[in-house]
Amino acid sequence: MKKSDFERSPMKEKVYRIFESGKPVADRRFLYFQIRLYVVYDFYAEIWYIPSTNKIDRIHTLSLDDVLHIYDSNFDISGLLK
Repeated sequence: MKKSDFERSPMKEKVYRIFESGKPVADRRFLYFQIRLYVVYDFYAEIWYIPSTNKIDRIHTLSLDDVLHIYDSNFDISGLLK
């Protein structure tokens, strides 16, 4: 599935695709959201979950540049730079 096809899909389809084919990569918190980053096919997607309501609020797709910017503290690449 291409990123553009994924983005046009309904929320339930996105969730299904992420849980079936995605690999969790990182987690973060923002305000009252628990956000989990997945690699899905050949792109990245975040699930924004609200624990207090037990609901998924939104799903965002991200570029690699976005992932590196947002999750820079989650990845230690110093060993790769030597």
